[in-house]
Amino acid sequence: MTVALAGVLMLGCLTPASARELLLRIGDLQVPAGTVVRGDAIAVGGTASVDGTVEGDAIAFGGSVEVRGRVAGSVRAEGGNVILHSTAIVDGDATAVGGTVRREPGASVGGRRAAPPPPSFPPMPVPGPPGNEAPSPSAPWWLPGTLIGMFLVLQSLFWFVHLLVLALFIGSAWLLAAIFPQAVARLGAVLERDPVVAFGVGLLGWPISVMVAVLLVISVVGLTLVLLVPAALVAAIQYGSTAVALVVGHRIRPSGIVQETVVGAVILAVAFSFPGLGTLAALVVATWGLGAVLLMLVEGRWPRQAPPADQPPSALKT
Repeated sequence: MTVALAGVLMLGCLTPASARELLLRIGDLQVPAGTVVRGDAIAVGGTASVDGTVEGDAIAFGGSVEVRGRVAGSVRAEGGNVILHSTAIVDGDATAVGGTVRREPGASVGGRRAAPPPPSFPPMPVPGPPGNEAPSPSAPWWLPGTLIGMFLVLQSLFWFVHLLVLALFIGSAWLLAAIFPQAVARLGAVLERDPVVAFGVGLLGWPISVMVAVLLVISVVGLTLVLLVPAALVAAIQYGSTAVALVVGHRIRPSGIVQETVVGAVILAVAFSFPGLGTLAALVVATWGLGAVLLMLVEGRWPRQAPPADQPPSALKT
């Protein structure tokens, strides 16, 4: 229950839309001159021809890679050849599995340009019956389909885990608001009263937690308690993020504490799913909630008594 928001923080940065661009083609792939691919270019079962610029890697599964432009990453061919023409610039490495790497004079790999080859002489003919040349290696026929299937399975698994973590975050927020409504309401009141101070205390809470863990590790007595630091940190973040959900839900739809918390948790879960900004939103919520918990502990205002009977269901003020 308490690890829900931590999972959101880890998965937010893995959202596919927030990652760099991926150009995937079944068959031949063309990157024309003047075109910039801001990520990886992958050809499955065909040849990848790069005449423009690829800011990631250029890869071919079951085919070859020809480069006349620039590849900021590495060039790799699985079951094919890597052909680097004289104008090719590869900042990384060039490798071929089941094939060869051919570099024309002037091609650059890893910042080094290929020198003109020394003069060579034709090989001496080897006596033997014609037609016995060894076949060139090729990729298995099943490799492209297997790679595509693995990609689709991993993508589906990621979305399943992502949605599961968001559902756990919403469920844990609802459970905390239902079991400990007074504590969640007091934390929400702290966030409403001192939002800037709570966020600043939360920023200090991260390095303080690391320092406490390090002190416990180097001390013999505290070595057995070092695992309590991350557990307490996750619990504080979960309580604090539930209070943030209460504040958001109260702004959107004032009602009871549980209802406001669920509404706010759903809104936060949607915000966590936005590409790029989702990770930042999760980090801000965690820091703000952690600061509210630490600020309440410092002030010694943790609720011990039930609120007055005439107090409205929500302890927040509009």
